[in-house]
Amino acid sequence: MKEGSVKRRIFFLSAPIRMICLAFMGILFAGCGAEEKKPVEITVIHGWGSTEEDHVAMRNIYSGFEEKNPDIKLRLVSMPTSEEMLRKVEDMLTVGEVPDVVFLGGIGRDSVYRFMVENGLALDLMPYIREDAEFRESLAPANLDYWTTEEGKLYTVSDVLLLSGGYWYNRDIFRKAGICRAPETWEEFAEVCGKIGNWAEKEKNGIAPLQIRAEGYLYFVDYMMADGGGNCGEALQNNEIKIEEQRMGEILKDIRTIYDYSALKAEDYGYRDETDLFNEEKLAMYVNGVWGASMIPEELDVEYALLPAGEGRSMSCESTCLGYILGNHKEEDRREASVRFLKYMMSEEIQERILKETGQMPANPMIKLQEYKEAMPRFYQAAEKVLSAEKRIEVPDNLWDSRRKKVFEDNILDVLGGEMNGQTFIYLLK
Repeated sequence: MKEGSVKRRIFFLSAPIRMICLAFMGILFAGCGAEEKKPVEITVIHGWGSTEEDHVAMRNIYSGFEEKNPDIKLRLVSMPTSEEMLRKVEDMLTVGEVPDVVFLGGIGRDSVYRFMVENGLALDLMPYIREDAEFRESLAPANLDYWTTEEGKLYTVSDVLLLSGGYWYNRDIFRKAGICRAPETWEEFAEVCGKIGNWAEKEKNGIAPLQIRAEGYLYFVDYMMADGGGNCGEALQNNEIKIEEQRMGEILKDIRTIYDYSALKAEDYGYRDETDLFNEEKLAMYVNGVWGASMIPEELDVEYALLPAGEGRSMSCESTCLGYILGNHKEEDRREASVRFLKYMMSEEIQERILKETGQMPANPMIKLQEYKEAMPRFYQAAEKVLSAEKRIEVPDNLWDSRRKKVFEDNILDVLGGEMNGQTFIYLLK
């Protein structure tokens, strides 16, 4: 056999082996090149951490983000209350840990919000809004109007509108007490309280006209300031609170009359206690926002009314409070993931879930309230009442700075109960 033939035979015999080797190497290198990219992890801290139905619903909505965005992993830090959430965020910021997403739920304006903005830790959302028309159209106009800074920056977006400035009333109790309609002036409001109180005492049924927590009295003060006009009323139109000693003294006197009709005088009750009393038909009126609709049993005959705002006028609160703040991290992938989370929360699908599952008013203008008139008649009646008011003011969380709000809430019940001098209280507020 010739030498060349031997070489050719060796070549042909070794070809399959060479092919196997090449295939193996190809798989090896392909595997290296296609190494699965790890999901971007972002931390979302919020105050929806209790066992209440709306809290559970919001956590389920948050968790659903991962299903639609498998390349992003959520680290949910769920605190049971907004106050505990705020303390947690403050602790994190103190040690230099900036969450990717913080849901403030209306509080922390003078602490977390201001600190993050002033120190460049909050992401300016305006560039993302300008480049994405769908995102821009999902935001409430009130959000852009109130929270856009003088420099044209936006650091917070709310996923709900706060519709409030009124109270729920039990129509059956009103009828039995001889009241045919909701009061339209503060004088009528006091008269209604008196009629219900006298009727309840006569019937010995244990029903009280109302029960107001310290926070609820902020609405009364704001409305009375706006109703009284003058410098206080003008300041409210500019989203400011102006404390005038004489006017505040008059307001405290009027509120004390209403306070005397309250069911309880203790300070250690919360809005759930107030809700329970109303649901047990032990209160004729229940001061809360439109979102209270889902907390009231369907069998109760209730309706929503606005607080008095002067003869022939109506006033309400339509606001967006502090909502989501995104961390301004150096890593672009974390920023982009956080923005995607915010867009998810503002999408029509999720906004509809927020309405149906939590009873809150969606911020996305694309959600048409009229479409829910039949399915959610009680919510619709209340929302329409607020939205059709002639005049609007901001909610107390937007009007009162944190210091004044705390002074008010810590002391108002003592003032109304006669344990603190009114002048001392006004001095502390000023």
